[in-house]
Amino acid sequence: MTAILTLYRKPIHSAVATASGIGVPITIAGTLGYALAGLPHRSELPPLSIGFVSVIGLVMIAPISSYVAPLGARLAHAASKRTLEIGFGVFLVLAAARFLWSLIAQQ
Repeated sequence: MTAILTLYRKPIHSAVATASGIGVPITIAGTLGYALAGLPHRSELPPLSIGFVSVIGLVMIAPISSYVAPLGARLAHAASKRTLEIGFGVFLVLAAARFLWSLIAQQ
């Protein structure tokens, strides 16, 4: 989302903020989707899971991410435009390298 917004000349700080705000409903929809998609596989799944969603993971990750999200927002707004662009670029390069590595490692 951030990459698309910056391609359309949206300032990087606004792009990061918009992508973060959109992330909440996407996360909720994804969690519900994984829970529903895994219901037919209940016998194969570990205990304390609803579909493909681990209740233990949800209970541990949700509060921590809710606590840390404002810190990340403050950090992003405190960073200069150039620093934020470089950080996002490094993230994209690392993500691309990981995908490339997974393609090479499969062969």
